[in-house]
Amino acid sequence: MVGPKIRIFENLVLEKVKKLCKFTPKPNCNLTRNEHQALLRLQQNKNIVIKPCDKGGGIVLLDMDQYKHKVRLMLGTPEHYSKANSGWQREVKKTIQEVSLKAYNNGLICEKEYIYLNPMTTRVPILYGLLKVHKSETDPPFRPIVSTVGSVTEPLSKYVETFLKTRVVQLPAYVKDTGHIISILEGARFNPESEFLVTMDIEALYTNIPQHEAWQAVRQIFDKEGMTDHLFVLDCLKIVLESNFFEFDGETYQQKKGVSMGAACAPSVANIYVGLFEQTHIYNEIAPFYENIRLWSRSDLDGKDENLKDLRH
Repeated sequence: MVGPKIRIFENLVLEKVKKLCKFTPKPNCNLTRNEHQALLRLQQNKNIVIKPCDKGGGIVLLDMDQYKHKVRLMLGTPEHYSKANSGWQREVKKTIQEVSLKAYNNGLICEKEYIYLNPMTTRVPILYGLLKVHKSETDPPFRPIVSTVGSVTEPLSKYVETFLKTRVVQLPAYVKDTGHIISILEGARFNPESEFLVTMDIEALYTNIPQHEAWQAVRQIFDKEGMTDHLFVLDCLKIVLESNFFEFDGETYQQKKGVSMGAACAPSVANIYVGLFEQTHIYNEIAPFYENIRLWSRSDLDGKDENLKDLRH
């Protein structure tokens, strides 16, 4: 129970915030009238699509037909995507309700969590692409993103992420950001005559991750820790991975292979999946290049898919 003093303090703070919001002056617009009207005309132009660059902070204007053609080429890959039936959302809701109700009856989740995992209103996820102009300015490939905000699986994905994010930072190769890798390299000593730095990139990682193998990688971590409620989390993860439905240009699809970039738990799943690969092929003494690798560090797979390693010859 929250005491009356806390309630009074809360109300006072809310009143102060309301006053600040009310009297905060609006920032001055730095656009001229012509520039503002030009932006409105671009926004209303249905023949073009305006998207941010995948990297670098730029803006891309692309012919709408060309944009749709690129997306449809990707969606035409049968091993990755298929057309979805009209009742998919009802089926997914039913599966989530059954799994979460069982967990609630077994005491694995509370009533509040059960209600959270079963939202009353949902929206269909939308697919869009961010163009990789850093790879090609004339015919750039694009990174597929599925906006899952408000979707039937969004609460489930966020719930799973609370269990995965703490495991990602424990992976041996994990690097948080640029400052982290700089601190690692500052503490290392290399022989410039026999050692050199190599950067690597995993091409289209999210799209090519086998869903079952990703699920198995997470299960291995939970099994190793002896996690008591891991079966329910794994059930939730299975639903998120296998129920990646989205809409593009009026049609609904299901992603059969890969992890949806846009799901809350997707970066953690990718990190853990690659972590299992590293455990087998990098940190394993029987791996062919084990003796040649002095340092192996990997950036957080938030969509950049960058690896960093040092080889010794």
